[in-house]
Amino acid sequence: MKKLFLPIAVVAMGIFAGCTQKEAAKNEADNSCKAAIDSIMSTLDKTVETPAEAIARLKDGNARYVAETAVFPHHDHKRLAETAPHQAPFAAVVACSDSRVPVELIFDQGVGDIFVIRTAGNNVNNDAVMGSVDYAIEHLGVKTVVVLGHESCGGVTGAIGEVKADDESKIDELLSMIQADVKEYVGKADSLDAAIKLNAATQVKRINDRELVKKFVEAGKTQVVGAYYNVHDGSVIFN
Repeated sequence: MKKLFLPIAVVAMGIFAGCTQKEAAKNEADNSCKAAIDSIMSTLDKTVETPAEAIARLKDGNARYVAETAVFPHHDHKRLAETAPHQAPFAAVVACSDSRVPVELIFDQGVGDIFVIRTAGNNVNNDAVMGSVDYAIEHLGVKTVVVLGHESCGGVTGAIGEVKADDESKIDELLSMIQADVKEYVGKADSLDAAIKLNAATQVKRINDRELVKKFVEAGKTQVVGAYYNVHDGSVIFN
C-alpha cells in the first residue's frame, strides 16, 4: 500500500502544483489584460480636441473590433447618467441604413460617442440629412464627419442596376438620387465597388462645398472624410 500511496501522493502534489502555476499564470494574464483595458478606457474618457484625434480614435476602435479585442466602452448606467442631460459626440458618421453596418460597434464606441446619421446609400442630397450634418457640426461640435460607404451596398447596387420599384414606392426616388452621383457606373454591375466609393466621395464633396462647413473646416474645428467598410472582415479604410 505504501508503494502505491507514495506515487499517488507525489502525482497529487504535482497536479496541485500544476494547478497553482496555471492559476498564477491566469491571474497574471488577467491582471495584464485588465491593465491594458484600463489604459484604453482611460484614453477613451479623454476629450477629443482635434479632427486628427477624432479620426485616430475611430481608427483605433476599428482596429480593436477587427482584432476581436473590443472593450465596448461607455455602455454602463454610469454613462447613461453622464449623457442624459446633454450629448457631446466627438464624431458624426453618415452611414447606410444597412443592418450589417452597426456604426458604434465597428468603431468600438459607446453611448454618446458618435452622432449617427443613417440613410439608404448614405446619400446626403436632401435637406433632412444635410440639416442633421449641419446640426452635428454647428451645435454638437463634432471634430469629424465620416461618410461611410460599405461593401455590397444595396442602394448603390439598385442604382447602377437600374432597379425599378412599385409605382407607389419612394424607392425609385432614392435610387435616382444615387444614380445621379454614380452615373458613369449605371448599367455596369461589375463596377459596384467603384460606384460605392464614388458615391461616398461625392457626398463628402457635397458636404464640404457648403459655406457653413467650409467655415468650420478652415478654422480647424472639423474635417469631413470618406471611408469604406468591409462587411466580410469588419475593417474600415479611410480615404
